[in-house]
Amino acid sequence: MERAKNLKIKLNKVQGELRNKARISECFHHKKEECQGEIKNAHSIQRNGRLSVIEGNVNGNQCLYSFTETELNPSTQKLELKPIGKAKASTFFGFCDYHDSTLFSPIENYMFDNSDKHCFLHSYRAFAHTQHKKIEQLKAFTSDAEFNEYQKFELAARIEGTKIGIADGERVRRRLEQILDDEAYDELDYFTMVYDQLFPVACSASFTPKFSPKSNRMLNYHPNVNAPFQLVFLTVLPDFEQTIIIMGCLPEHEKSVLFIDEFASLSSYQQNKMLTSILIGIVENTFIAPALYEALGKEGKNQLLKELEETSMFALTIYKSLYKSKLNFFQSRFSAKSLGIKNNCS
Repeated sequence: MERAKNLKIKLNKVQGELRNKARISECFHHKKEECQGEIKNAHSIQRNGRLSVIEGNVNGNQCLYSFTETELNPSTQKLELKPIGKAKASTFFGFCDYHDSTLFSPIENYMFDNSDKHCFLHSYRAFAHTQHKKIEQLKAFTSDAEFNEYQKFELAARIEGTKIGIADGERVRRRLEQILDDEAYDELDYFTMVYDQLFPVACSASFTPKFSPKSNRMLNYHPNVNAPFQLVFLTVLPDFEQTIIIMGCLPEHEKSVLFIDEFASLSSYQQNKMLTSILIGIVENTFIAPALYEALGKEGKNQLLKELEETSMFALTIYKSLYKSKLNFFQSRFSAKSLGIKNNCS
């Protein structure tokens, strides 16, 4: 654990270099002939109307917290969450101006209607962000970035694992592109649920669950590189006076279908705990409001940071069941109303 912490501290010191070497600007859309304008620093979560909801004042600036942005507190020598602006949050250089504006217009400019089209576009964007980041990760791992010297004993395995993940993702990508071309949005399996309270938490990501949430059945956790990993697409949207959860997967991905079906069968409390666990320990691209972070208190903050360290890619922790957090972001005391968060949508 100490080694992992030292690596994380070192990563924070050289993350600027690492990100610059990793950055890839390329439109994710397959119809390159349609591309127009520059590659945008696109948001995987709507900036105005969604991320605006969870902004809060930190040292005089409107900010939010990302689980991948940390900094070293010089007085305590401990890692803490680093406040960032919504302009930076959830962004990636993954779509040209034309495709970013036209493709996602139905979910950017209209209220969520729980249609297959809306669910697909959210799922597609969640997948695009994760796949783009994997490709950038491979570029970083194969660069001359200083940080790679500090993980050289695991670097070859990380590179190989990332390549496998990208290859599996490209098969999913081609399938999603066909659905997009055919406008056959009902070809994905979806599970949605809506909280009647606004929780200041947001996420857009895809992940390969290692275990099922109820039966603890082993899923994407095997040594067979020829058995493709199967993805679940996850979106968590703070939406005015409610919170929307969207899970999606390809129907032929039986392990993903099982994961979603078991999640859907859990009690409300179990779903809340499991969703929190996923947001902390399994996916990246999770954001919370400063007010929620402060409401955790000293003990809760320490627990969150501990869990983020334990589940980081540098921890080398081996789990025999699905990761379970001790926290629960979906308690009434963490609702926007309880935290005194006003609707900042614009």
